[in-house]
Order: sequence, then C-alpha cells, then structure tokens
Amino acid sequence: MARALQRQIHDGVYPIGSLLPTELELGTLFGVSRQTIRQAVQLLRQQKILSARKGVGTRVEARQPEQAYYYALQSLVNIFQFASEATLIVLDERMTPVYGALAARLGSRPEREWLHLVGVREVAGRTEPICWTEVYIHSRYARLFRGKKQHRSAIFSAIEEQSGEPVTEVEQEIVAVTLTREIAEAIGAQVDEPALQITRRYFGPGRRLFEMSINVHPADRFSYLMTLKREMAGGKDG
Repeated sequence: MARALQRQIHDGVYPIGSLLPTELELGTLFGVSRQTIRQAVQLLRQQKILSARKGVGTRVEARQPEQAYYYALQSLVNIFQFASEATLIVLDERMTPVYGALAARLGSRPEREWLHLVGVREVAGRTEPICWTEVYIHSRYARLFRGKKQHRSAIFSAIEEQSGEPVTEVEQEIVAVTLTREIAEAIGAQVDEPALQITRRYFGPGRRLFEMSINVHPADRFSYLMTLKREMAGGKDG
C-alpha cells in the first residue's frame, strides 16, 4: 500500500505541498481499510515523504525518500518485497564446495557443492548500489540461475515456482561490520566504512534450507525499521 501511494506521489498525482485525501477517501480509492492506509501514511512520514499536522491534514513534502534506502520489516511480506524491488547484478558465479562453519550454516554435508553468486543490488532511482550481496543456492536449483547476469525477481520466488514448496520461514541475523576493500570498491564506498551485514536463511517445509543470502549495506545508504506487536494471551486482562 505504501509503495502504491508513493508511486502516485512520485508521478505527481499528489504534488509537493498538496494535502492527501482523508483516510476514508484513500481507503475507498484503493479498496483497503483505514488501518492499512494509516500504516502506509506512517511509513511515508518516516521516510520524510509526508508530514502531518493536527487540524491541517497530511501534506506531501517530497516525491521520494531521503538518500538512505528505507526498509520496514513487519512480516515475511516485507522481506519478499525488498528482494523483489532490488535487482541483483551478478559479478561472479561458480559452483563451490562448502566446508566447516559455512557448511554448518547451510545445513549441508562438507564438500557438497552450492551455487555461489556474488554481486551488488540496485534499485530504481538510485545511481549507486544499495548493498553488496552473496547468495548460496542449493545445487538442485542451480540450473535456474546459471549464466544470468541479472536477477530482477527474488531468487526464492523462482525456487518456489519450480519446486512447488513455499518459503515457510526466514531466519535473519544482523551484524555491525566495516567494509572490506573488495566490497567498498564494488559499491563505490569507503574502506572501513561502518555497515550492516544482514544474513537471511530461507527454509521450506520440514525446515529444509534452499538459499542463504548475505547483504552488506553501508550505514549511510540503509535505514531499517522493525515493528513488533505484542500478542495478548486470553481475551481480557486480569
């Protein structure tokens, strides 16, 4: 919803300085609930695209987010959206045997070969990559990705379509790192610049791992928001 609304703002449907329609009107226009509209507006406010003042309304402040790529995590849907929006430009591709700690993380026996892709991710409207990416793909799916220089759709989506098995779980780990020379040169950043390394492991039914991605984002190109909602036990407090 936020992306659809942002697209209309970017296309000039709602010019900078104008006020958005009310939540009720937007809900009717897009065929969604007021709560969905409210969440989308809140996200665009956090991106500095919109501002809100009591008694005035919601005002359009910019056509696109500030420089940092903004990523909001509320569920698996948001991870899927990120992977779908960011094109992977492949710089290196090879079948590689895995050993030791890497084999353990992949849940693989030592020496089994996995397809290893190395590249950068780009999004529309930006002149520089948003991150450095490494992807390990189970050998049974390697043929789907060999020889391709770009991947415009999410890798796990192609695996889902071919195997008929959905992604049921994504394990995510975030670590603060600094950029190596190889990564910095590939994405046009500074060596030793602060960065976030986000590792995701994609599992299917039976917790079978078929993909692991490692994304390294320079600190000034990435903003990350996670929303956690408390689930209350029972119908009443007491």
